[in-house]
Amino acid sequence: MASFTCAAAGAERPALRLRLLGGFLLTREGTASGEHRGADGDLACCCGWRGEPVEVPASGQQVLARLALCGTATRSTLAGMLWPEATETRARASLRTAMWRLNGAGSALSDARGGALTLSRKVRVDIQDFTATARQVLAGAPVRLRSAYEVLLCGGELLPGWQQDWVAFERERLHQLRLHALESLSERLVATRAYGPALEAALESTRIDPLRESAHRAVVSVHLAEHNLTEAVRQYETFRGLLRGELGVEPSGMFAQMLRHAMV
Repeated sequence: MASFTCAAAGAERPALRLRLLGGFLLTREGTASGEHRGADGDLACCCGWRGEPVEVPASGQQVLARLALCGTATRSTLAGMLWPEATETRARASLRTAMWRLNGAGSALSDARGGALTLSRKVRVDIQDFTATARQVLAGAPVRLRSAYEVLLCGGELLPGWQQDWVAFERERLHQLRLHALESLSERLVATRAYGPALEAALESTRIDPLRESAHRAVVSVHLAEHNLTEAVRQYETFRGLLRGELGVEPSGMFAQMLRHAMV
C-alpha cells in the first residue's frame, strides 16, 4: 500500500520550517520533535517543531504568512492586501520595509517571474503537509492511516489572534477541511478495526465543533462498531440535550435511525 510521507524520499531537507497552525513560528534547519521513521523508513509528520527559532517582526510575519497561504503575488498585490487602507505608494513602501526587516528570514523569500514574490523552496510549511494529508484521506487514496491520524490531530487553529480578512477566510477553510477529514479518517480506521484511534479522531471533531451532528454520528458509529450500544445511546442523548439547549431543535431523523436500526 502506498504511504503518505511529508517529503519525497531522498528530498533535500528544507532549510526553514514555517508553522502557521497554532501560531506563527519560523525555525532554521530544525527537525520536528515527533518525527520518526516507520518500519519501512517512511518519515511521518508530527506536531512538535524543534530547531533554531528565527525572529521575525510582525510585518515580516504577515508577508510570509500571506505568501504561504495564497501563493505567488506581485509586490503591488501583496502590499495592497497587507496594507489595504494605505495609498499604493505607502503600501509598497511598507512592504519594502517589511522585507528589509526580515533579515535572517530573508532567505524564505524568492523572486518569481515578472518580479513577483513567493516563498523559497527552502521553506516547508505545516499547512502544506496538513492539506495534502486531509485531501488524500477525503479522496480515499492509499495513505498510512496512523501518519494521517497524527497530522490531522496535531496543530491548532490557523494563526490564532490574527484578525485580517484573508486569514479569517483561510482559517475557516482549514477548519472545515480538518473536520471533514477527521470524520472520514475515523470511518477508515473503523474499517481496519483500529477503534481507539477512530474514536479519538471522531471525538476531536466534536471538541472542535460541539454542535456538528456528523461529528457525533462518527462517534456513535465507532461505538456501534464495537457493539457498545450503551455508549452509543449516551453519546446521542448528550448531543440531543446540547442541541435542544443551544438551538431548540432535535437531531436529524438519520441520526435517530442509526440507533433504532442498532436496537433491532
